[in-house]
Amino acid sequence: MDPSSNPDLITEIINGATMLLTLGGPVVAVLLAASVLGLALALIKFLQFSGVGGATIKRLHVAVDHWQKGDREQATKILDRSRLGIARDIRFGLEQKGAMDADLLHDELLRRAAAFLRGYAKNLRPLELIYYLAPVMGLLGTVLGMIDAFRGLAVSAGAAGESSALASGIWEALLTTAVGLSIAIPFAVMHALLESKLESLADQVTDLVTRVLTLQGQGAD
Repeated sequence: MDPSSNPDLITEIINGATMLLTLGGPVVAVLLAASVLGLALALIKFLQFSGVGGATIKRLHVAVDHWQKGDREQATKILDRSRLGIARDIRFGLEQKGAMDADLLHDELLRRAAAFLRGYAKNLRPLELIYYLAPVMGLLGTVLGMIDAFRGLAVSAGAAGESSALASGIWEALLTTAVGLSIAIPFAVMHALLESKLESLADQVTDLVTRVLTLQGQGAD
């Protein structure tokens, strides 16, 4: 069912979010804002990694195979068509192999590979901070809420209703911890998945660079 076709559902969601912000206070507001920004960032990173799948890297290996067999024209065509920046670096390595000092070429290709990978590692730290800090922020909100609840009891005029007031104050205070944990868990999973994708990409790029540096065959100088 399309939520936009049900005004009552939209109103219910808005009322629920408003109540959550009212009960949780500024801590919940900060947590929700961080989660929205974090989700947007995570989506961008997943889209970025979707462009460097195994098939994309495999095409670069095919180019190296063509170069090794002496078909430099086909290898160059494949590398030039690739949308990955590392493809230009692989072409540089193939063209400079034999013409450039081996140690200098090794260092230059490693530098370029590191620069390529930095683009994919960028902005992973904010996601890490969100899942680290969300439970702590939630606990802070709980502590502040408990302090406020007990302070209200201390200044109350009588004992009637104090138990129910305390119970109400406690569950409202614990709400921030629940929100913090609810945000931290999915962000921890997303960060772990992105880290895994980054490690896999780093392994593939390292393997590709190593092939270029150790290339033997008709096309190798």
